[in-house]
Amino acid sequence: MQQVFRIDGMHCAACANRVSNALAPLADQVSVTLDPPRAVLQIAAPLSLPTVQSALQKAGNYRATLTWFLLPQSGRRSG
Repeated sequence: MQQVFRIDGMHCAACANRVSNALAPLADQVSVTLDPPRAVLQIAAPLSLPTVQSALQKAGNYRATLTWFLLPQSGRRSG
């Protein structure tokens, strides 16, 4: 399953690296991009927004908004 979050507060590659490192313990795989500012997480079960926000707060002044998630078997996009 994938969850995609918009990440506010990232301005450079170092920010993206901090966000990636903060989210890595929560997911099987993490991909963070600056343009668009988002994090794509490969996960076994959905993560709550407060869980993601808590991890990001430890890395800096970053905020997440859930953009969408992809269900594993159906391939359907939701959100």
